[in-house]
Amino acid sequence: MKSIGLDLGTSAIKGVLYDGKQVLAEGHRDVPLLREGEKVEIDALGHWEDAWSLICELGRQSDEAIVGIAMAAASGNTLLTELDGTPRTRIVSWLDKRESPLEPVDLHELVGWPWNGGFPLVHLAWWRQHKPELMADNPNVFMNNDWLAFKLTGKRGLDHSSATPFFLQDQARGVYSEELLALVGLLPSQLSPLCPSGTEIGRLRPELANGNLTCDTKVYSGSFDHPSAARAVGMTTPGDILLSCGTSWVGFSPIDTRRVRKGFLCDPFESYRGGPWGEIFSIARIGLELESFIVSRYGDGADRYDLFNSEALATEGAARDLVLSTIDRFKSRLEFTPRRLVMVGGPSEGKAWRHFIGERLGLTVEISPFAKQAGAVGAAMLAQQ
Repeated sequence: MKSIGLDLGTSAIKGVLYDGKQVLAEGHRDVPLLREGEKVEIDALGHWEDAWSLICELGRQSDEAIVGIAMAAASGNTLLTELDGTPRTRIVSWLDKRESPLEPVDLHELVGWPWNGGFPLVHLAWWRQHKPELMADNPNVFMNNDWLAFKLTGKRGLDHSSATPFFLQDQARGVYSEELLALVGLLPSQLSPLCPSGTEIGRLRPELANGNLTCDTKVYSGSFDHPSAARAVGMTTPGDILLSCGTSWVGFSPIDTRRVRKGFLCDPFESYRGGPWGEIFSIARIGLELESFIVSRYGDGADRYDLFNSEALATEGAARDLVLSTIDRFKSRLEFTPRRLVMVGGPSEGKAWRHFIGERLGLTVEISPFAKQAGAVGAAMLAQQ
């Protein structure tokens, strides 16, 4: 049984062909970000073409029909379309920093994430104030992941996990918040129906069917990217923690019940199936700090990470000090000793990180076999329901 999983990242789309045990093929497409002052946007049709071409590329590498497609996403972006899905705007990225017309309000308990004045609430309010013609006639409102699913199937659906940074969902109840819809003047009919991760949204449109992508290929709802990576490594038990090492370092841990508290993000994870919720924390920009140090010390050659890890392991000094101080920053955010810790992302390939994290926390660090593709693999798993 073969499925395709996509990880719709902020600056790249990653994809895998997966057979239930291993990745058979992988690919990626860059996401061109269109910047104008504080605005950060994505061309919607170009985004569709990139995602679809990647799906087709992966489908051609299968030796049998593709049973399902699902997408993990770094969601929190916004797109207005006509009723048939034709874009009325560009996709506004979650990175967008246009001025908010809304007064600050505490949405943490309601939504599960603290609101920092950005994300779709601001995008929608800004359009209503500055481009009211775009909001006329009650256009469809999407994020990129549920719009791509609509383009694939002609049907709508949005999982509770990636709907969290949409900032329109009452997370505990799993429904759209009437209060938040009223704040930006939306009707529920303008939005995709909410559903658990792994719900069948529809089947591939007949006009898209080709080769191993058939009219029987199903499209399933996905999740936010970090919970998707957690699924890929079997991280479903409280006491486990996934450490995703990228631009920021992100910790994800399953928890028994919904818990909203300062400094953490709450994700529905498997709760709608009777399983755990998820809790997320991040150490912002730490990956950029590490890269700056490594390039300044070793240059930008392909061997720079090996040189960094070798020096950190071999002797005391600046490289080891940076590794240990970074680990201590991560450790300071932990409120328990993990039963199990799995690393994904670039630094997980470095022996120094594995050695010193294990030493500092008193455990054996596991390395995901899916490396930087864990989010896409988690989505592919959801597509094999």
